[in-house]
Amino acid sequence: MQLPLHHDAARPQDNADVIVIGAGPAGMSAAVALAAAGLRVIVLDMQAAPGGQIFRGLEANFTDAPESDALLAALGPAYAAGRAVIDRFRTTPGIDFRPEHTVWELRPDGTVGWLQGQSAGYLRAPHIILANGAMERPVPFVGWTLPGVMSAGAVQTLLKAGRMKPSGRVVLAGTGPLIFLLADQLRKLGVKPAMIARTDRLGDQIAAAPKLRAAAIPAVLKGLGWLARLRLAGIPGLRGVTGLEALGADQVKAVRIRRGARVAEVPCDLLIVHDGIVPATDLAQGAGLQMKWHARNLTWQPVTSTDGQSVMAPGPALTDGPCRIRICGDARLIGGAEAAIAHGRYAAAAILQEGGSALAAKDRASTLAAVHQSLAARPFLDAAFPPGLAAALPRDDAMVCRCEEITAEAMRARIALGACDINEFRGTTRCGMGPCQGRNCAVTLARMIAEAAGQDPVPFRARESVRPLSLGALASLGGVDPRLAEVISLNDKPQVACAGDADV
Repeated sequence: MQLPLHHDAARPQDNADVIVIGAGPAGMSAAVALAAAGLRVIVLDMQAAPGGQIFRGLEANFTDAPESDALLAALGPAYAAGRAVIDRFRTTPGIDFRPEHTVWELRPDGTVGWLQGQSAGYLRAPHIILANGAMERPVPFVGWTLPGVMSAGAVQTLLKAGRMKPSGRVVLAGTGPLIFLLADQLRKLGVKPAMIARTDRLGDQIAAAPKLRAAAIPAVLKGLGWLARLRLAGIPGLRGVTGLEALGADQVKAVRIRRGARVAEVPCDLLIVHDGIVPATDLAQGAGLQMKWHARNLTWQPVTSTDGQSVMAPGPALTDGPCRIRICGDARLIGGAEAAIAHGRYAAAAILQEGGSALAAKDRASTLAAVHQSLAARPFLDAAFPPGLAAALPRDDAMVCRCEEITAEAMRARIALGACDINEFRGTTRCGMGPCQGRNCAVTLARMIAEAAGQDPVPFRARESVRPLSLGALASLGGVDPRLAEVISLNDKPQVACAGDADV
């Protein structure tokens, strides 16, 4: 199949027909569909094995059975279902899988900067599928930097990849299906949480009921099953929590929970916090793609067409020419593994149809139906489990920027002095310039500035490198496009826009 490569005389030769960033459910399914159609596909992923966060460590855990039987039983059939996805990804010819490759730069012209150890370079393709998944919504609160305070995703990583389970008194706090799933997994592994402190209320679920569709009922029943088993196990739960504080000097010793006017302190050795899942937008923002603020979910979401085609943000851009990036799966819209797999196939079908495939139009219609089916529960879940811990901005004594140790009080003081531009704020305080590059603090800072200015939050103007890059790796860069070395001031970059309508 001949794809529209959009070559120009100055552009170096492409390394593949499509580069997929991320080997989670969305990236794997897209790569399989594209390679099966005869395209050359390169897949880059930070992990040593495919699977993403959802199927992390799956191959090793199945290989090491029966030693891992208890863990596999606790993780359940949804985790085991990833085995077929990974097996097909591994066995499909034409997929060049490159594990332990960090993407530190992404440009809308199809240029991808990669890093592996002390080696780094550039790859290029006429089509990029960005499938870098999701992240947990950051929730700064007093004590969240103490050892013993972890996110639910971090605990799941230790379970799946390290086969480690917590000990001592465990408290889970927050909202959303993942916190109930994790609590049930811990129960199966013999760890009985001391408490589940929920920010959602019964009124949230009642108000969400009109959004429940027939296709969403299986997912809702699964969640009710988790709750029923937790209750039968005697694990206490508390609804309507409005505030959280981790207590301790060099280790969390207790958690202070607020519920209306009442305050309770619960001893704990491990505090697991989760306030929902949001798209990971760091690479998309670094590429200069357009973002939209979603006030209900307290996050930015990339602006794309239904098949994931992204558009450039208004204003100065890093490159000229067409926008070659499609955003796929949870990186575009949170839906879970099944939705990510369906959307990966759908994005692949869109690329194939653009390349002239006669079968792609039929595949595109069927995969779109699968996307809609797999996302049927999303409106109900978003309404039933709204952001809780992140709903209110942090107290003055909460550390917001962990990398640079900047408190909410210091941020508010500078905002009161007139620091109303988030990029200027970053330059004068270094907030968002540490190793996380704003992934943990940018939303909170943007909300604080927006509250003072009476407008929607505006993201940082991200620039490479999105991830840390050593000077040694920078000195050894391969595949450099001479145009990338041109020094262009921020004010004279060309205006770029992608043709076509965009929607989310």
